[in-house]
Amino acid sequence: MEARPTGPHGTLIWSGQLGRPRAELRRVGDRTVLTIGKRQITVRDDAVVRHRAGLLYQRLIIEHPGEPTFTHRYRLHWALQLAPLWETTYDRWSAEADDDGLGLVEVLGGTDDWVDPTDG
Repeated sequence: MEARPTGPHGTLIWSGQLGRPRAELRRVGDRTVLTIGKRQITVRDDAVVRHRAGLLYQRLIIEHPGEPTFTHRYRLHWALQLAPLWETTYDRWSAEADDDGLGLVEVLGGTDDWVDPTDG
C-alpha cells in the first residue's frame, strides 16, 4: 500500500474498519500512530502486534515491553462471521477481504492465528 500525505496529521499509511469505528495508521514525524475511533496508540518498533480471531469477535493486541497491553475487540458483520462455514473455497485471501484487521497487522509486521478451515 502506498502512503499518501494528508496534511498536518501526518502521512496516512493504512485505513480501514475495525468493527464500527474507523481506524487509521499514520506516520507523524518519527512516530507511527494508530487511531481507532477515539482511542490512539503510538506503535513503536519493539511492539508485538497480534490478531486473534474468536467465534464472535476479533482482537487486535499491541504489546510494548513494560507497558499495559492495548487490546481492541471488534465484531464483523454476522454474514462475514459465518462465511467460512458456507463458502467452500474460503481461504486467507477471503479472510483478508472480510477483516481489515488482518491487513493492519500485516502492515505493522505482526502475526495472526488465521487457520484455513479446510486444513485437517
